[in-house]
Amino acid sequence: MNSEIRQLADAGVAGNWRPLLESAKNVPSSNWADDARCAGQDLEIFFPDSEHPWSDPDQVREANGIALNHPLNFCADCPFAVQARCLVESLRHDDQYGIRAGMLASEREHLLAAWDKYIDPEAVSSVLRGVPTVLNAAERRAVIARVAENAAPSVEHARRGLGIDRKYLWQLVREHKQSAAA
Repeated sequence: MNSEIRQLADAGVAGNWRPLLESAKNVPSSNWADDARCAGQDLEIFFPDSEHPWSDPDQVREANGIALNHPLNFCADCPFAVQARCLVESLRHDDQYGIRAGMLASEREHLLAAWDKYIDPEAVSSVLRGVPTVLNAAERRAVIARVAENAAPSVEHARRGLGIDRKYLWQLVREHKQSAAA
């Protein structure tokens, strides 16, 4: 794994996501995956048989041996910004399996746990403007809280950004208010 990616991941676990998110924005084209070295490859090689999120990374490496070299070399050859974007997308989509940005799923587990607590103000703002955006659980709760506090510019925009119907949004708002009152 790229030592720079490791440093960005460590910073994220410590609560500083800005370096990783800024690096991920520097991809050369609008479709970052097209710039990845794995584009057009058989993606099965990025899913080792013996790997699970709860696996010990050293045991996975030992069990798979040199078979891991091929997918890890693809990741190592990727442009840095693409590696960063790959990692961010794996976190946003809660990818619990496979190699992403040169990291095994089990190596990303602690990072994923930290990401679930992170609230990206830009993502929350996008949803509140009605732009469909992938959110983690904390960001989704932040949007619901803003709607519950009447701080959202528009309930309709929030509904559209979350990709849910009005009835379900009000159910989530009611549940938020009940848990806040308890």
